[in-house]
Amino acid sequence: MTENKSLFTRFRSHPTIRAGTTYAFVAFITVQVLSLISTPLNLNESVLQGAIWISIVGFPVVVFLSYIISSHFSTLKLLGLTVGVLAAVYLGGSFYWIQYIKNPELQEAFIDDEYTKTWIIAREINRIFPFLPQVQDALDQLSAEATINIKQEDVDIFWKPYASNDFEWEYLGTDASGVKNLPVGPIQLRLEKEGYKTAYLSSNNPSLLFQNFPADLGFKAAPMELVNKDVIPEGMVYVPGGQFVPAISGEGTKPFTLSPFFVDKYEVTNKEFKRFIDSGGYTNPRYWEDMDFVKDGISLSLEEALVIMVDQTGRNAPSGWELADYPEGQDNKPVTGITWYEAQAYAKFMGNILPPYFHWSKAAFPIDEWVSPLAPEMLSLSNFKGTEVAEVGVFNSIGPYGTFDMTGNVREWVWNIFGGRGMTMGGAVSEPEYTGFQANPMPRFNRSELTGFRTVRLLNPADMNPFGYPINRPEPPPIDFYKPLDDSAYKLYTTQFAYGRRDLNPKTIYQDESHPDWIKEKISIDVGYNNERMDILIFRPKNVYNEVGSVLVYPGLNYFRNPPDIDEIDPGEYGLDFIIKSGRALVWAAFKGSLNRMVDPAVAQPTTEDQIREFRQMMVDWRVDTGRVLDYLEDRSDFNNSQINYLGMSYGAIFTPIVLLTEDRFKSAIFLSGGFAPTYPPHSDGIFYLDRVKIPVLMLNGEQDFLIPVLAQEVLYQGLGSAEEDKRYVLYKAGHWPLPRNQMINETLSWLDKYN
Repeated sequence: MTENKSLFTRFRSHPTIRAGTTYAFVAFITVQVLSLISTPLNLNESVLQGAIWISIVGFPVVVFLSYIISSHFSTLKLLGLTVGVLAAVYLGGSFYWIQYIKNPELQEAFIDDEYTKTWIIAREINRIFPFLPQVQDALDQLSAEATINIKQEDVDIFWKPYASNDFEWEYLGTDASGVKNLPVGPIQLRLEKEGYKTAYLSSNNPSLLFQNFPADLGFKAAPMELVNKDVIPEGMVYVPGGQFVPAISGEGTKPFTLSPFFVDKYEVTNKEFKRFIDSGGYTNPRYWEDMDFVKDGISLSLEEALVIMVDQTGRNAPSGWELADYPEGQDNKPVTGITWYEAQAYAKFMGNILPPYFHWSKAAFPIDEWVSPLAPEMLSLSNFKGTEVAEVGVFNSIGPYGTFDMTGNVREWVWNIFGGRGMTMGGAVSEPEYTGFQANPMPRFNRSELTGFRTVRLLNPADMNPFGYPINRPEPPPIDFYKPLDDSAYKLYTTQFAYGRRDLNPKTIYQDESHPDWIKEKISIDVGYNNERMDILIFRPKNVYNEVGSVLVYPGLNYFRNPPDIDEIDPGEYGLDFIIKSGRALVWAAFKGSLNRMVDPAVAQPTTEDQIREFRQMMVDWRVDTGRVLDYLEDRSDFNNSQINYLGMSYGAIFTPIVLLTEDRFKSAIFLSGGFAPTYPPHSDGIFYLDRVKIPVLMLNGEQDFLIPVLAQEVLYQGLGSAEEDKRYVLYKAGHWPLPRNQMINETLSWLDKYN
């Protein structure tokens, strides 16, 4: 027994055993302490995981070192050894984690302008290793003091990055004034209080702040107010009252005042609209009271109107339904194929109304799009680039007060009408993102499969009178309004576009032959003003060895407001790859105001006198840029200078007179979704000289184009001076974009073949 005890004593006193035991004890205590303080200190989960990993890895190291080192180590020395090993492993692990894992993430997020993500990564590093000045600098630069204005007290406040699904809500406490540092960029808040409906707020910090808007707007928003659970209707969210600025193109920054109201969280679904039908919605005259049914200028009775509002089997129901029922599996898709009248009747059935223009704007965007960057963030997360309408709530385009899909997916009817037409808001899938800001007219009997709606419930009946505000979108004057001026006036007008050839100083930036169908070149040239240079992308077809004709692209508004990186331009994005496959080069230049030469985005849709002046200068620069691009093409031996063609898309098909009036080197022109846009200044009066455009012109348009209505298309077409046999106008059963692809390809290539 004594011998065994002596053996145990020697075993216990062995340095290896003592070192392992000591290490295990210290590591256990360290992990336990970290687990206790991680929640109050809001430590990242990786901190605790890292401590456990270090403890496991360090154990064999301590045992090995204690074994090979002198057996006469005291307990104190072994404790020191343990601490030293832990420190070394911690420092080494931290260095590796920061240098090779987190730092690349930090750099990538910063380069991509994802400042909220950058802030989160920097804070994560700082909590574990708070000794890096560059990380602290990043936190300081990307932090903003949040001024959260809440009417009630003792409200639990949570935050997370905007539309993030992989970031848990972080608790900020109940003192709104104590929230000092949140990341610059789009964020969400969650507000909770017992007995009240949970509220969600989304905006851009520090503009989220609901009171510290720029001083020049001259107002402060009302404080956010939580609403009793029993008061808010099912499926709706609360929108606070007060002043706001409509984020709708053409309204400028004039503030309006509204009372609080409720709005549907989602677009009305097929399943919900089916309840309206099953409850006799189409047969109950109460839901159709006070409606003036007008179609093509002719007044109809309710009975005559209902004959139009039928499905594919002749029952009263949305146009795409059969036997008054929607297709299987589409319960949660927004109802479409309904007129403005049907949407209004459903709203009455629910005890609500269609959203007035201003209420819709208030619920959709917090403030004018150029003041608050949340709106572009919403657009990028919306269903614009998809191929079909999605179920409600699938996309993370969350409005400032918790609504979904107010941009993209389907357009939404609003209450207001003008000129006998209804209004749609928000844009739809497959349409350009900028349609999310447009107040767009549609015939009230239109039953597009891309138009749906949601409803609102007003808390103050007096708010019905923002309807008294007319929605001013001017119609184009008739063609006889435009009186061509004489030669002397025209000569005076064109002097502002005077252009003289200068040295281009071209430089080839790169040549990419990776695509199977074309060679991509990036060229840089001098433009001849302001010491600026312009990039030109050329997509030249492969396996074509003779001189090639070319098509010069004038792009849509997206390229002037929220353009992609110039190197990421894809000819297939707008379906233009067929031009290259036909054996012609596609030329895409960074005209002034677009791509990497973008100016103030507001200038592209000017409303103020200063913006209009800048817009006119941009048009002058645009004409010079065009001349320089054509000069460059003429200098190349692999291009056929007698086969240069103009192709304008949307925005580029609206302002075509400027270029075609002053440039005679185009063989023909093709306008896709173009026309005269009454919401713009008259092209620096270029519309008055349309009769001087003599080259062949092909116009391809949609008859349901809400941006460029048919009348505006016809004004441009009729005003062209091209011979009747040299101009063609094709109208498809389509909206603004896209146009039917196969028909567009056939018409475009036939036109190019005819005149080249």
